[in-house]
Amino acid sequence: MTRQNAPALAVVVLSGLYLVITSAFFPLDFLTVFDGKRILQLTLFTVILIFAVAWAPLRTATITQLNRLSTLSRVCLVTFFSIGIVSSLRLEHPAYALIDVSMIFILLVLVAVMAASRDLASERFDKLAVLLLAAMGFAVAVQELMGFAASWMLGVEFSYEQAFMYFAHPRFYNQLQTWSIPVIAALPIIFPRKTWLKAACVLLLGLQWFLVIAVAARGTFVSLISAMIFIALWLPGQRKYWLKFQAGGLLLGIGIYYVVLLLNQAIIPQSQSGGGEFYEHSVGRPMAHTSGRTIFWRLSIEDARQHPILGAGPTRYACGSEIFRLPAHPHSFIFRILGEWGIIALALLLVIAVTWGAGFLKILRKIDNPGSTDPPLDSMVATSLLAGIIHACLSGLFIMPASQVATIMIGGWSLSLTGRKGLAQGKAVWEVPAVLTAMFLALIILISATADISKAAKQDTVSEQRHPAVPRFWQDGRACNDNHTNSAAQG
Repeated sequence: MTRQNAPALAVVVLSGLYLVITSAFFPLDFLTVFDGKRILQLTLFTVILIFAVAWAPLRTATITQLNRLSTLSRVCLVTFFSIGIVSSLRLEHPAYALIDVSMIFILLVLVAVMAASRDLASERFDKLAVLLLAAMGFAVAVQELMGFAASWMLGVEFSYEQAFMYFAHPRFYNQLQTWSIPVIAALPIIFPRKTWLKAACVLLLGLQWFLVIAVAARGTFVSLISAMIFIALWLPGQRKYWLKFQAGGLLLGIGIYYVVLLLNQAIIPQSQSGGGEFYEHSVGRPMAHTSGRTIFWRLSIEDARQHPILGAGPTRYACGSEIFRLPAHPHSFIFRILGEWGIIALALLLVIAVTWGAGFLKILRKIDNPGSTDPPLDSMVATSLLAGIIHACLSGLFIMPASQVATIMIGGWSLSLTGRKGLAQGKAVWEVPAVLTAMFLALIILISATADISKAAKQDTVSEQRHPAVPRFWQDGRACNDNHTNSAAQG
């Protein structure tokens, strides 16, 4: 990387700092944890997109990345988003639905921006990305261990509900673990001269696997194990670089769990019979149940049957007044698109997924060259990406603010790594308008979201009067339907 390209690192540094700060601190204490992260996320996205438009090298590199899309992919994406817009506009209150559609579009463009950042910054991008994700994992793990220690000193048990205090729900950090755990194994590869990092890497991975086990994060566990098995078989030339660290980390994580469990039983009297709440909320939980997901999936299928062309409307789960009892989304990105956008949109999404996935795996197989001098990061980042996709199908991973930031980091990183053998060059026609549109949409959403904060007290009062709603954009559903909220407040 030349000195002229150094500003490209701002994209990954800002994104990584967002994850570290919002995971280890409470930076906006006048908002809830979730809503504070959303405001900071929108600010981050707006700043990155303005930078991508204003700085010529990053703009050119972003356009080059977008130029990699085939004609089929472009047609599918244009049709997909057109369906989302039309489906939103037919709703009685379309603003929130349009935000949902816009956020997906912004994420896609930001993946290209992140890939462009990595193209310009190369290995320094890799070092900073791994260090920031490792710092996030270390900070959270230390806080959790401090929570256990403090609870033991007070003679009480550290429970599931107390875990991950800077997340609205423990599962939201588990989603970040899906993205970060595979990449942490790259520490010894990125810094080969630091021999102590091998032990530190196993220790950090052990702490992360311990946290997965301690809160029974089945989605994270299944996604990571499935992705690791597939990548280990698909890229056998690279598995020696990461598999031993992940295996050692998993075994260490199991060991840490049993040590904590034994300490719990020894220190907390009520834990000695049956293992206590810590055991019941971790490996003692029934693992065969679906947490109600299949019910939500059946409702999505029913919505698709009733509205096959345009779906029931984006944010149907979040804002449909007659189904406020449901969660913000059907806990699956696939079923979210099926029920809310319709069958055609899902078919387009599957066409894109199959074509992109096949091309991605083909490129990975070519890169899996034992004689290559490039750092063998491909398999680790690919594992992270694949695990994220699996998790999205199981739990709707692309909803939460921090998860979306991790999505663009890993997605852009993967796109750059697989494109380093040569990028398609073509005349930019739609790419510049796409980046500009994403920038303006991010700015508009940020302004709108900031204005929504002033309504928080009124909305919170209404939510106390009604069954609580937790839509996917705001924790308390402030932006769903102003008219509906006003009428509820007056009633």
